[in-house]
Amino acid sequence: MRLADIKTEGRPQTAVMLEACALFLDRPVGTLVIHGTSGNAKTVALQACVNALVGVGMEAVYITAFDLISYIRDAFTDTCDIKNASAYDRIVRFGTVPFLAIDELDKVKWTPWVEEQITDLIDRRYRLAQDQKAGTMLAMNGDPRDLPVWIYSRLSQGEIIKNDDSDLRPYLKR
Repeated sequence: MRLADIKTEGRPQTAVMLEACALFLDRPVGTLVIHGTSGNAKTVALQACVNALVGVGMEAVYITAFDLISYIRDAFTDTCDIKNASAYDRIVRFGTVPFLAIDELDKVKWTPWVEEQITDLIDRRYRLAQDQKAGTMLAMNGDPRDLPVWIYSRLSQGEIIKNDDSDLRPYLKR
């Protein structure tokens, strides 16, 4: 999938989203947050950006927030004790990859533990972006201003794009 494959005819906010993605790909440093209604190609845009960067030899990862939290959680015991040194390594791995795309950020249940993990990860990504060393894309349906204030503060230093175009899924041919 490429950004050019995403239909924009009659979809002005999707066109703005794709333009922001293309500009971000020119210099994939900092943060780009895309939010809005379901089914308007936010996920496909993240995946297309990762594909483009991998295609030019850059290390880039796409993951849903649920899969990310599940992967990190798997390194902890039921009482939130660290099973082994790999628990911290799992957070660091995603915290330091040159380009990270996290989808469905608002689809995980925000327990205090999850909030700690996401805060740590967003802070790591923010500091790397400040040093011009990493790029992060996030997609969500909800408004990023509804996230904890310390997370939104970091995300707001990048670009935030709203896409409320209608759901494309009913028109996709399989």
